[in-house]
Amino acid sequence: MLLRLGETRFCNTAFLRHALCSGRKMLRDCRVELVSAHPPELAHMLLRLEIDAAPVSSIFYALYPDKLAVLRGFSISACGSTGSILVFSERASALEELEGMRISASCASAASVALLRILLAERQINAEVVEGQVPELRKMLAVHEAALLIGDDAIVEAHRHPELVIADLGEEWRRLTGMPMVYALWMLSTKAVESGERVHRIAELLAGAREYAREHLREIASCHARRLGVPESSILSHLKSLDYSLTGKHLRALQRYFRLAERHGILGAVPGSIRVVE
Repeated sequence: MLLRLGETRFCNTAFLRHALCSGRKMLRDCRVELVSAHPPELAHMLLRLEIDAAPVSSIFYALYPDKLAVLRGFSISACGSTGSILVFSERASALEELEGMRISASCASAASVALLRILLAERQINAEVVEGQVPELRKMLAVHEAALLIGDDAIVEAHRHPELVIADLGEEWRRLTGMPMVYALWMLSTKAVESGERVHRIAELLAGAREYAREHLREIASCHARRLGVPESSILSHLKSLDYSLTGKHLRALQRYFRLAERHGILGAVPGSIRVVE
């Protein structure tokens, strides 16, 4: 059975590729094709049935609850700072100082853009979020007063320009709600859900890869630090901040996120329930 799985271009899902290359028998026996793209692109690939499963921006589930399902037990979450969902500015030193300004938002994540909009609205900060921007910090700040970067882009620019970081949205969410932030869910296409065996194999593969990552975190961090040109400690700290599980606590936090998104006009409606399969 061939499994077509999506992966982001960021180190937060690199554990899957590292595990597949590890030589472990369970992983080696799986026939897997990895497709790399940003989370919003992966969502549309799922909707077009081009891939079986992928880590997708969590907001997409609320947009397409009848066309997507969530794989039980897996997410990309964090409770607090991750060092990878960052707002940069030369004109402000905190979110509150962005009143009346424009924020250039990376095209790489829908969940983080929605989170930024929620945080601004909850604090009654009147700032314009300009979505779909190419994630290049200097170009973003040349045309707008602030910029939202995520993933590897944020980590690299925070290393280069720590003086420009004015907010870590993961920490801002924790302060607002006291809950973890679920950035991405491992979602399944309707085609995959129809095959119980396929879902089981995907879950088995991800569980094995997650275990491998926990055992080889420093090795993975070192590899990506060299690739990105940042200290290993930066990547290690980032990876240690992430939670790849999906529990009742995460699902409650997700519902809170959806309700706030609805309150502020980001979502038309909150799904009645989250369809979780295993």
